[in-house]
Amino acid sequence: MDAGPSGRPAAGDLRQLLRHVLEDFQSRGGRLHIPIGCHGLEDWLMDAISVPDLLQKLSAGAKDITLLQVCKSKSTTPSQRNLQTNGDPPIISMAELLSRSSGDVRGSGLPASAQEVDANEPVLDLPQLRTGLEEHQLKELAYTVFVGCCSQSGDADLLKVMQGQLEMNDSRAAEVQRILATAASWDGAAPASAVATLEMHVKLLQRVRPANFDSFRNFVRWRDTVSSVVLQILTQAVQDPDNARNSDAVASSSQARHMLARLRGGMRRISVRDADEYDEAEYTEATSTVFEAAAAIASLSSSGWQFPWGLRVRLADLMLRGMFDVLDEGTFIAEKDALLQLLQTRVWPVLGIQPHIHSTIFAWIHFRQFAVTGNQDLLEATTFLIQGIANSPKRSGQGSSLADAAADEEFGVEVAAAIEHWIVLRMSDYHQNFGDPELMHGLVEVLVVAEQSKGADAAVPQVLEACIRSSMEAAYLRLVSTAATEGADDAKNIIAIAKATGALFTFELATYSPLLAPHLPTANQAAARRLHGCFGSDLLTWLLEVKDLAGSTLDAVREADALEVRLLEHVPGGLGDTKPWGTMQLLSPLLYKWVSGQLALLTAWSDRIFETEDWKAVTQPRGCARSAVEVISIAREAIEGLFGMKLPLQVDLVRALTEGIDGVLSRYATLIVEKVGSTDVLIPPPPTLTRYKRELALKAEMEASGDSPRSVRHKPSLSDESLAAFAGDEARLKALTAATLVVRLNSLQYVADHLPDMEKMVQERWQATVPTSARRADGSLGQQDWLFGMFEGAQQSVQHAIEAITQFTGTKVIFYDIRKPILEDLYKHRVDKARIGPVLELMDSALGNMAAETHPEVQPQLIRTMLEAAITAISRVLLDGGPYRFFIPDDTELIEQDLEELNVMFHADGDGLPREEITEALGPISELLTVLGLETGILISNLKQARAAEKSGVSPPGTGSSRLLVYDADVLQHVLAHRADRVASKFLKKEFRMPKKAGGSTGFANGFSSGLSKWRTKIKQKM
Repeated sequence: MDAGPSGRPAAGDLRQLLRHVLEDFQSRGGRLHIPIGCHGLEDWLMDAISVPDLLQKLSAGAKDITLLQVCKSKSTTPSQRNLQTNGDPPIISMAELLSRSSGDVRGSGLPASAQEVDANEPVLDLPQLRTGLEEHQLKELAYTVFVGCCSQSGDADLLKVMQGQLEMNDSRAAEVQRILATAASWDGAAPASAVATLEMHVKLLQRVRPANFDSFRNFVRWRDTVSSVVLQILTQAVQDPDNARNSDAVASSSQARHMLARLRGGMRRISVRDADEYDEAEYTEATSTVFEAAAAIASLSSSGWQFPWGLRVRLADLMLRGMFDVLDEGTFIAEKDALLQLLQTRVWPVLGIQPHIHSTIFAWIHFRQFAVTGNQDLLEATTFLIQGIANSPKRSGQGSSLADAAADEEFGVEVAAAIEHWIVLRMSDYHQNFGDPELMHGLVEVLVVAEQSKGADAAVPQVLEACIRSSMEAAYLRLVSTAATEGADDAKNIIAIAKATGALFTFELATYSPLLAPHLPTANQAAARRLHGCFGSDLLTWLLEVKDLAGSTLDAVREADALEVRLLEHVPGGLGDTKPWGTMQLLSPLLYKWVSGQLALLTAWSDRIFETEDWKAVTQPRGCARSAVEVISIAREAIEGLFGMKLPLQVDLVRALTEGIDGVLSRYATLIVEKVGSTDVLIPPPPTLTRYKRELALKAEMEASGDSPRSVRHKPSLSDESLAAFAGDEARLKALTAATLVVRLNSLQYVADHLPDMEKMVQERWQATVPTSARRADGSLGQQDWLFGMFEGAQQSVQHAIEAITQFTGTKVIFYDIRKPILEDLYKHRVDKARIGPVLELMDSALGNMAAETHPEVQPQLIRTMLEAAITAISRVLLDGGPYRFFIPDDTELIEQDLEELNVMFHADGDGLPREEITEALGPISELLTVLGLETGILISNLKQARAAEKSGVSPPGTGSSRLLVYDADVLQHVLAHRADRVASKFLKKEFRMPKKAGGSTGFANGFSSGLSKWRTKIKQKM
């Protein structure tokens, strides 16, 4: 159905579409704020909603939408409909004007006939344009300004033309010219162009008398018009708080209100209706009061005597509309060029209309005339004018000029938005409204330049896509009502609708998509997505009610599949939030049963393989276990079995299998971790904390060196105590050799390496099951998001398992395999006699052997966990070293040297970890060495302060991590306990009753050990 630019989408269709969009917004957690007094989504409210504004909020991800904020506004620009060139406008009583409340002043003041804007006309709602003046008053004021500015031009014909365009009859026009001529003869009179200022009109009130008119009635009409202009402008100046000139805004406002009251009083006094009531002296006195009050208000206003910005723009709008023929609104008058030049050279400089505003107003008028007449030539002119707006000189300056510049800028944006609103409203159903593609093409060009003028170039594709979606849905709803036959078989109706939908899509690609493609290259994709969603909704509703696979049902499924394939050919990027229809879902229940059986078999098989696993390498190099090879093999066989059926498999069915395999592989990784166990069993409890006793320390050192007749070999060592802690797990831990742990790591990495191949296998095999008719020209099916990340759960489980096994391996090497060299021998008795060298040799050997057999992807993580375990062990030696480790401040230098050797070893000339990472990991021990280097007296003092702070509930002294460690009570107690200093020993004995030998009953060790948990956590976090 063809329609002109005035066409609109069917009201019922648009309301239904809007309700669906808003209800969907609410169902997804959005909040709608409905106007007070409105009961739900009523028809009138749906009709008032601005579709582009609503779409903009939805696309921006708004969570709350106030419907009033997305409703359309009435135009404040008067219509040129029903103009009468003869007869006087009605006289408005000054009493009526003065009785209006202050809030009425900002109303549009348009007569009812002008406010009832035709539905086809674009509307512009800008508060600054609401002058409060009637249309005939604005026209008379516009004519007065025009005559004042142009009477000296010598072209009486143009004055006559503007008189007719502004509906001024001869008598009124003659009065205006006579008044201005009289004013020019006054002593010290301002130039005639001063009539474009408020001061001139106030002076006219002062000096013009009834004798200047043909009748007293004409005088009353003129006086009321001028009084209305003066009163409205000055009332707005008083009510606008930003208009105050004085920095003391409160005082200025109070004084202005007082002057406004005086002005109103003077206006009442001059408002005589009959000649018999007129008194010259009284009138003269009253007009003097009016002038004084007006002058006072103008002096307090930043704009002074100048007409407000909105009034000047309205006057310019009225004059520029005069460029068009009153009877044929789509054509210009013959005098258009001469009249336009006169306006630009004589009137605009007086009114302060900048080229930018001239272009904006003229563009708006051209577009409005197009909307009224349908003249497409006006679209080209509109496009040219809007493009010229950006290149037009802008206003600059300070004070009122700065305010005018801001208003100028806002005006351009508002005009562009109003044009966009009108176009988008009609393009929301362009199938119905634009049977002529050329007309739509012209409007799209105007829409694009309007968006560009607002600086919103990037929004053009979004706006056009929203129009496509809306129009495609409206067109689809119409075709459903015509294609479906009442009483016919549902399957046959689906076939008819599918064919009609395909025809609609063909028409869209041939007619509208090429017009939209220059500004929205994906126009065909947007149309395909929308039709896919529309038809899919009806198709799925029907499929849910299908009870058998009759011939017509299969025909409908095939027709629907063919339509989907065709639509998807134009959606290379995928359907976004829309899912494929899945027509095979109700046709393949047995496939789900088959998948369920395959997964059960796969689970049982993998469990049986795992139970018989001996963790010996079966592949080279860096071998993995037999169980890993077989679990991947049977998973691949299950995938091959499903796709070997060569059916057009539904996505959910394939995902059921892949998710099941994902679960089996995740379980395989989890079982490996569970069988290995936790690292907690590897770390023995700390020895009992004892204080330094010189005699005992010397005795122990002599026994260790063999100088004492009593051999230390007869005493249990720390490693013996550690073995006791492993009693229940000793056999299991011995079986968990470094070699078997490496095989476990390689097995996990083997699974991780094959997951991408399996994912690719599913992708390729699934596409191979799709019929040729559903393929693109290149044989592909486009992007299918569901095909990616299908084994993500297994990938994560495998990575977690690798982390756990590497953590266990590193901890086992340090705390189990070389526990004696590091936990017992390192720094025993004297630091300088028990350095870290032998420990590093053992660690280097163990690490080298494992790294050589470990998968390259796992090596860095394995090295990192061993470093973490080594740091934990060293921190234990320094703080929980047992009765044979005592330190002095000078030892810190040797320990720092040992840490540097540790750094060098794990860096391995660049083959290991980065230097920066190792240094950062060693940070907590470096902080601890700061404490170890403190003198005993400082340690005791800090400990006392820390305990006092704890008792009082305040934070300990100092700031920064190192300073806080210096005041950490638990760390200080452990450092003092290992301090080879009699003073420290006496302090601990006195203050804490700390024993000098292990085996006491004070329970002291447990209390101290638990106090270091936060610091040890910090060490782990560094890793």
